[in-house]
Amino acid sequence: MTDPHAAAAPPLLGSTLLAIAEKQALLQPSPASSGNHAIDTEALDGGYRYGEITCIAGASGTGKTLLAFQAIASHLITHKEGEVALIATTDIPLTRLKDVLVNRITRQKRAPEFCESGYVYRKQVATADPTQDVQTCVALMLERVRLSRAFDFPGVAEAIGEFGARLEAHDVKDKAKSHGVDHRGARTVADSEDEVESNPSPKKKDHVHEDAPGARVEAAEIIPASMIVIDNVANVLGSMMTKSQLQGHAMLANCMRSLQHLTKRRSICTLLVNAAVALRPQSTQYQRKTDEQVSIFASILGKPALGKHFSFLIDTSVFLSMLPRSKDDADIAYNDGHEARDYEKVGIFEVLKDRHGIREGRWSVFRIREGVELHSGKV
Repeated sequence: MTDPHAAAAPPLLGSTLLAIAEKQALLQPSPASSGNHAIDTEALDGGYRYGEITCIAGASGTGKTLLAFQAIASHLITHKEGEVALIATTDIPLTRLKDVLVNRITRQKRAPEFCESGYVYRKQVATADPTQDVQTCVALMLERVRLSRAFDFPGVAEAIGEFGARLEAHDVKDKAKSHGVDHRGARTVADSEDEVESNPSPKKKDHVHEDAPGARVEAAEIIPASMIVIDNVANVLGSMMTKSQLQGHAMLANCMRSLQHLTKRRSICTLLVNAAVALRPQSTQYQRKTDEQVSIFASILGKPALGKHFSFLIDTSVFLSMLPRSKDDADIAYNDGHEARDYEKVGIFEVLKDRHGIREGRWSVFRIREGVELHSGKV
C-alpha cells in the first residue's frame, strides 16, 4: 500500500546531469598509453580507458604480454602513487617488464626524441625525475607492482578481492588522517570543537539532488589511479569451462560483475590477456570470410578464446594478429598455400568491440623491436 503522504522526488534538469557528468570526467584519469603513438591515435582514441575492462587477445607471439607491459609502464610513469595488481596464471617474464621500464625511462629522459617517438600519449604529462638514475627509477616503480600467482579461477577471484580490499584500506587510512584520527582509531582534536559546537553555523546546501548518482562528486577526493592486469585468463577459465560449461559460465559472470563494479567504482584500468582460437579450414579452397570470423581482414582466420558470452562481460575487445609486411613477404608466406617463416611480419592491432561504439572497427599496425619496443609498422 502506498503512503498518501509520500512526495515524489524533485526532477533533475538536464543541465544538472551534464554538470555531474563533467565533474566525473574531470576526476577520471587520462587513458593509459599503449606505448605506441599510432595505436593510441588510430585505434584506441587516446589509450586504454580507466574505469573499463579491456581484453587483449591473440595467438602466441603476437605481442600480448608486451602490450600489457607497455600499459603497466605508462601507468607507473604517469601516476607517481598508482599501484598495479599483476595477476599471473603462467610464468611471466618479469625481467622483460624491467627491460620495458628501462627502455621507456631512458627514452623519456631524452625529451625531444621521446616526444617524436610517441611512446607516451601527449595528453599525459609523465616526466621522470632527472636527479635519479634509470635503475633507481625502475626499482621504485617495481615496488608499486603487486604480483599474485593464481593457478585456478578461485585464485584469480581471491587476488582481485585482496587488491580491492587493499584499496579500501588505503581510503580509510587517508580519511582518518584528514579527519585527525590516528591509525589506532583514537580521535585527536585538530581544532577547537567546543567553539564550533557553541557557535554552530548552518551549512549551505548544494543545489544538487542528493539522491542523484554522482551528485556529491564535487566533494570527492582524487584517489591514486590503479591498474589490474590478468595474464592469461584463458588458462584458468578454459579448464573451468571444460569441466562444466553451465557452472563455468555462472561463476565467470559472477566474478566479472564484481570486477566490473570494482573497475568502475575505483576508476581502475583493467586489462585481461586472452588467447585466440584458429578458424583456418582444412582446405585452402574455403579460405574466405565466414560467419565466425571477427576480423575485418579476410586473411586473419582466428578469434578471441572463451566464446561470445565472454565478450559481453567486457567493455573493449582487442585482437592481435601477424600479417606479412609487404607484397613480397605475402608471396613468400602464402606461396602454394603453405606459410613460410623466413619473411617479415607486422602486428595488427584491431578493436573488435567497444561498448561506446566509438573505436569499434579501428585498427593500427606495429612492429616489435628487441622484444621491448613498439614501432610503427607502416612501410
